[in-house]
Parts: sequence; C-alpha cells; structure tokens
Amino acid sequence: MDFSKELIEFVSEKVGGVVVIATGSSEIMYADTFFKEKYGKDIVGMDADEIFTWMNDCPELSPGAPAVEWENIDTDSKKYYKFNSAIIEKEEKKYTFHQVVDITEYMGLNRDITKYMSFFKRLASFQTAVLEKLSDTYHELLPMLTDYFKTSKAYMMVQREDKLEVAAYSKMGNAYFNDRIQMTDAIDAVFEFSTEDDILYDSLPIDIQEVFKLSGSSSDSSYVLLGAGDVSGQKYAIFLNIWPNMDRESMAEKTLINVIKLYTENAIMRERLIYENEHDHLTGLYNKGKYLARIENKYPNRKSIAVYNFDVNNLKTMNDTYGHEAGDKLIIKAADSIRKVTGTGIHGYRMGGDEFLMVACDLSEAEANNLLSRWETELERLNDIDDGIECVMAVGMVYAGEGYNLDEVLAKADELMYEDKKAKKNV
Repeated sequence: MDFSKELIEFVSEKVGGVVVIATGSSEIMYADTFFKEKYGKDIVGMDADEIFTWMNDCPELSPGAPAVEWENIDTDSKKYYKFNSAIIEKEEKKYTFHQVVDITEYMGLNRDITKYMSFFKRLASFQTAVLEKLSDTYHELLPMLTDYFKTSKAYMMVQREDKLEVAAYSKMGNAYFNDRIQMTDAIDAVFEFSTEDDILYDSLPIDIQEVFKLSGSSSDSSYVLLGAGDVSGQKYAIFLNIWPNMDRESMAEKTLINVIKLYTENAIMRERLIYENEHDHLTGLYNKGKYLARIENKYPNRKSIAVYNFDVNNLKTMNDTYGHEAGDKLIIKAADSIRKVTGTGIHGYRMGGDEFLMVACDLSEAEANNLLSRWETELERLNDIDDGIECVMAVGMVYAGEGYNLDEVLAKADELMYEDKKAKKNV
C-alpha cells in the first residue's frame, strides 16, 4: 500500500512545512502550503536567498549525510522554529530540503520550566543559608536579603511592647545601624504599608527616617515593603531599598516571601522566649549573663576579636543632683550609642550599672578601628540632641588576631578604659 501522498501531507501539513531549493542556483523548486501562506503563493521559482533570511543561519550540509537539526528565531513574528535540513541528490542534481516546525509554544513552556527550576534552586540555596546563619538573631537575615534581591540596604522593624527595634543593614561597608525608639501611632502605621507601592523616604515617620539616614538613605530614597506580620502580638516589617537592577520579579513569588516570613517569625518567637533572660530591661542590650555564656562558647578561638570596654562618666553625680530618672536617661543614651553600631558578630552588653562592653568577631584591624570611629560619631550625634543630658564615656579598645589570649585582651581593654577615664576627668 502506497502512503507517499499521505506522508507528504502529514509532514508538511500536520507537523510543519517543507521547502525544496536547488543547490547552487537557490531557486525554490517546491513549497508546501505552510511556506506559501507565510511567504506568498508565488514563491516557487523565486530566489531563496532573497526570501528566506534564515538560510544564513543554516549549518553546513553535505550530500548524502543525515539531516541536520537546528533552530532559528523569526524576529518579525517572534516565532521560534526548529529545522531539519539535508541535501538530496536527484537525477544528478542536488537539492536542499528544509522541513520546519513552529516550536514557539514549546519554547515558551521550556523557558517557564527553566525559570522555575532556577527559582527553586535559588530558593533551596537561600533556605540552606538561612538555616546555617539564622541562629542568634533575625538580623542575620538582612545581608542575605540584599544578596538575593540585588539591593543595597535591608531593614527589619520589630515591636517589643512600647518600643520599636529598627535594624538597618548596608551592603556598602557591610555595616549595621540599630535603634530602639518609642512606639507612636505614626510609627505603628508603617506595618500597614502596601507591598504593591513604592514607599518614599518622606512618607516615613521622622524617627525612622533618622535610622534609615544613618545607613546612607536620603530624601530621594525609596523602598518596598517585602513583608509584614504579627507574631504572638509582636509586629514586624521588612523593607528593602529600591536599587537599580534589583530583582523585583522575585518579590512577587509568594513561595519565597512565605519562606522569608516563616524564618523571620521563627527567629522572633525564639528570641522572645529568651529575650527577658538575655537582655537588660532598661537598655535592651544583652545582659552580663548572655556575655558569660558567649565568653565560654563563642568568643574563644575566632579569626580575630576586638573588645571595647566602656564606662559612663558622672553617673553618680547625675543621680545625686537630678535624681535616678535622669541617671536612667544617661544610661539609655550610652546604650543607644553602642546599639547603633551593633550587628552580626558585633554584640553590645550592659555589664551592670554604668559599665558596658562591645565585642566584635572576625573583623580586620581597619574595620575594628572604623567601628570605634562610628561609635564616637553616634555618641556625638546623640549628645547634639538638646535634652540637657550630655553623655561622656571612657573607652578602652583592643584588637587581636588569630591565636589571641582572650583573658589578656579583656584585661588590656579594661586597663585602657581606666586610662581614658582618668584623661577625660582631667579635661
């Protein structure tokens, strides 16, 4: 039984199109319905080189060799085609056969599959990084968010009773900026921003603007709310700085956003369970108990360590002259100056009374010195506020590289702090 006619119809009408071109002259010898509808019904006999621009992309063909499969995009119609091409000899003449199939829909599906495979691969990598690093605090999440979404800054706000903790991370300099401010109706409104709209710097409450400004934001900055929620009565919100070429498409992936919110909420809940035991009630810094735990299992044998020993001058005079409420304000101002420069691997402690400590792990000596300069700047900034309370703090800072003796570092920082205290009392 002869199926020649049916085979030709199947290949050209059901699967794709077929065209036959005389090798050498480029004369079109045969064109089926597909080609006639696409290029005109009179194309047989015309010069293929003048009509088919895709011929320039055809791979080199050899007579008698198997058909070569290749692909081409029609930029005018935005169609994607797959070709099977071969040279056939007939009556001592050579002809090039091209069979074409429109695979636009398939390629679109393939692109979608590739896109989602890439997304889930990135998501898995992100989850692994979060599980490895999100151990001590939710602050650990911020650098990962800047990397994932290709932006310069990330912000986390967490409400703790009548206070709002704001953590800002700037990729430039790998620096953190933190604050603890009083909750107000205006500040409470930041949790209600839409994730669909860009948020302008000027639309934020003044106190939050000040924290954002420390991380490098300015009046022409804008942000997007990545997500917000409520964990056991504690509200939180995550903001990203809008940046050129940032990955805003990923922000629409609900799976990713839900993962971020899940990890954030778990970290906040975990912190809340231990917060009262690890933090000083008045200042919100870590307490001495947390320091003693870390000195046993976290601070020995780091790549480097920097210890900053602080003592607040004139606390007794402030208490005796103006009362303990004024003394508390002095202590809070001192703590705020330290908090503003803490972050991942940089921890601030209230050791008791007017004594504070900051420990920074795995910094270079230049970074450790820069951290000290940043703290001095923040203390000056706080003292510029006209509240009638000037905070003077003595500080002793010691940096040590790998192989340090922690007891010696702590003792030296204490010694330098007392030297600084004497010097400042004599001024």
